[in-house]
Amino acid sequence: MSTLSLEPTAAGRAFPLPERWLCGLLVLTLLWDLSGLDMAVMRAIGAGHGFALREQWLLARALHDGLRQAMALAFLLLCGWALWPRASLTRRERMTVALLAALSLLAVSLIKNTGLTSCPWDLQAFGGTARWVSHWAWGQADGGPGRCFPGGHASSGFAFLALSLPWLAPPAGVVRRRTAGLRWLAAALGVGALAGAVQTLRGAHYPSHTLWTLLICAGVSLAGWRLAQAGSHGPAIARVRHGWREGLRLLRPLLVPMACTLAVLWLSRLGLSVWQADRVSHERAWALLLGQGLRFDGVLLGFIWVLPAAFTPWMALHRRTWHAWTAFLRVYGGLALLLIGFMELATPAFVAQYDARPNYLFVEYLGYTKEVGGTLLKDHAAHLLAAAVLLPLGAWAFARLSRAGTPPTPPRAWQALAWSALLLVSLAVAGRGALGHRAANPASAALTSDHLVNELPLNSLYTVAYAIYQSRKSEAGITYAELPRAHVIERVRRETGLPDSAFTRDDLPTRHWQATAHPRARPLNLVIVLEESLGAEFVGALGGLPLTPNLDRLAREGLWFERLYATGTRSVRGIEAVTAGFPPTSAVSTVKLAKSQRDFFTLASFLKPHGYESTFFYGGESHFDNMRSFFMGNGFDRVVEQKDMPADAFIGTWGASDGDLFEVAHRAFERQPADKPFFALVFTSSNHAPFEFPDHGIELVEQPKGTVNNAVKYADHALGRFIERARRSPYWENTLFLIVADHNSRVYGPSLVPIDRFHIPGLIVGGPIAEARRIHTLASQIDLAPTLISLMGLSGEHPLIGRDLSDPAQARRPGRAILQFDKTQAYLEDTPGGETQVAVLQPDAPARLMTYRDGQLRDHAGGNADLIDKAQAHARFAQWAYQERWHR
Repeated sequence: MSTLSLEPTAAGRAFPLPERWLCGLLVLTLLWDLSGLDMAVMRAIGAGHGFALREQWLLARALHDGLRQAMALAFLLLCGWALWPRASLTRRERMTVALLAALSLLAVSLIKNTGLTSCPWDLQAFGGTARWVSHWAWGQADGGPGRCFPGGHASSGFAFLALSLPWLAPPAGVVRRRTAGLRWLAAALGVGALAGAVQTLRGAHYPSHTLWTLLICAGVSLAGWRLAQAGSHGPAIARVRHGWREGLRLLRPLLVPMACTLAVLWLSRLGLSVWQADRVSHERAWALLLGQGLRFDGVLLGFIWVLPAAFTPWMALHRRTWHAWTAFLRVYGGLALLLIGFMELATPAFVAQYDARPNYLFVEYLGYTKEVGGTLLKDHAAHLLAAAVLLPLGAWAFARLSRAGTPPTPPRAWQALAWSALLLVSLAVAGRGALGHRAANPASAALTSDHLVNELPLNSLYTVAYAIYQSRKSEAGITYAELPRAHVIERVRRETGLPDSAFTRDDLPTRHWQATAHPRARPLNLVIVLEESLGAEFVGALGGLPLTPNLDRLAREGLWFERLYATGTRSVRGIEAVTAGFPPTSAVSTVKLAKSQRDFFTLASFLKPHGYESTFFYGGESHFDNMRSFFMGNGFDRVVEQKDMPADAFIGTWGASDGDLFEVAHRAFERQPADKPFFALVFTSSNHAPFEFPDHGIELVEQPKGTVNNAVKYADHALGRFIERARRSPYWENTLFLIVADHNSRVYGPSLVPIDRFHIPGLIVGGPIAEARRIHTLASQIDLAPTLISLMGLSGEHPLIGRDLSDPAQARRPGRAILQFDKTQAYLEDTPGGETQVAVLQPDAPARLMTYRDGQLRDHAGGNADLIDKAQAHARFAQWAYQERWHR
């Protein structure tokens, strides 16, 4: 470090080194954090309903918006001054100051945009939804939007601290009056402190956020300044001027893998777009693919390469470090390229199944190698072969293209700083994908009414990474709209159709007493048959293919739901809705979340006090999707799974066939004591790719055997045989059977939400059903549990928000259904005029009001703020019901 030449003070003492000031600032910041004064200050400023000065004109408009614009202009002037031909400081010093100001802003922005700490005005104590979590608990979500620490507004002033350093810490041998430096220091501190104070008064930041912003900006500025000084003198060595050719040599280890990445992404995007050309053309989205595709490829490149790129110029200072670094970049770039290539090769199969790019479901399935591996080998052998050929070929091509070239001439330290700052800023901006306050996210490309077309500009590694980030951020999923808690509870209660007097506890807002409309002399048994992937398109009685003659016949014997809709696209979502009556969220199903593994309401937990024994029957391995843990922790008494199947059972990739599973369940029901009521959930799996089932029993619909149509016909055959055997058994007269699908086999279509693919069959049949009836009310899977409780002749307390559709009064109300399609939620409701209106909720986008008619979803010309409010309230309620453990 160079020695400073500074004027002595009046007392003859040397001016304190900036490093001493920095250490003092660090101590002050840590002491403030330890004091716990942040919340004391905010409580003195705010109240339970919020912060009175949040929208005050002087603070919000003049000193927030106005000051931000003024400082943006000041930064442009700083850049102009750095490039000006003549000035009292050398151009290198001016360039260094400008770069350090930019790096300070960038450092604060990067930390802020990756943090999970929410602002004070987001806390529950001030009318928000988040709980207080210290910014030291890095990576721990607080239930709010996050991205508040440190203070971005204050950085607009503190970033200019670098302006004081040419006078307060001049190069060795240079004497300058420190007065100018002190003035710049005072100005930067004053503007930054003012900006921080404004945000604190508005409730946007804690005082500690401003202190940390000052510390970060000061640290970046001083460290960068000292580094630039260290490279400005020293042994004189011969160096060629660092021209554009040297720049290309310096950047070559970065440009080659980036270019290869872009080539892979665009070849994949082109192939997907040609495959889906009809849908792209229908939405007139070819320009969208180009513009947004470049944007999100830049986001991916920014995240992958921002740090390696920033280090690369420094590694060029010495030949030895350069050779080692370029070798590392080849390996790093090659691995990144292989991962990107793998994800793009996996995309067509995922799109074919889920009509979307890979998302969190892709990650979930990686944990089940037996089931998924078997499915891939039997159903997607061509994709595996393509990956086995193309990935090694791509690795070989990259190895040849990335061979080391002529090393660049070692740059000077200040040149390395300039290159590093340029690369860091460029790739960080590319990684954000936006220059505004909010970084780009998938909603930025959601500009059409076709959800798949909206995802084509993205890339699959990004969609998976973003899904993982969202899942880690909050177990409760996406918050589509912030609403007051009291309003949400009141709205959800009202939509149940129950009077206020029915609700029994304030701490469990939806817990209420349900009195049965069907008193019974003795409690009825309950068997739920959850049919794998049986969408309405395969059911003749719902206008689908003639593949289910047994179910079609049974539909004339019981309560048949004409307009029943699944809540999601996965089995665990169906389990969550049917057995627990829980509404969907964008998060992982509660079957897999931590807070719902104990004391979470299910039909089994409700029936246990009534003396019921509950069993889960599954032909596969019950650890799949965490089913065993969820069921055994929430009221079920035992699990019968693949290991319990007979030795001669047909075992496929996903377990025992439906016929073998029903045989085991039927025998168990026959052994059940007549005076011991039972509840059984029988979850089938034969109608799951790769569609394996026994050779006997049905006449195939088509060839080859392993198709969805053949599997549906076999599943219907096994179901019909089971019901007929049950009908001849003693337990039939005292047992209700619910036959319902968990979801459709494939959920796809040129729409934001392909509603027709959520339509599923639902039937309640059995000895106690004296009269067949068709229920035309629009219904959701979450309505089945309260309907069953009533039909069983039971009364009791529970938290279910579904409706008892066996109650004529409830059946006459306008029906509604809630559908979760990846990150999008749809709330359907029938109107008095016979129209089905839909509120579509998307992340980071306003709600859309649409109409569903003749299988098509179209924008609604009028308005219905009430429906949007219902949708947002139910979506927010589901989050709180999980987070606050209300569903018990």
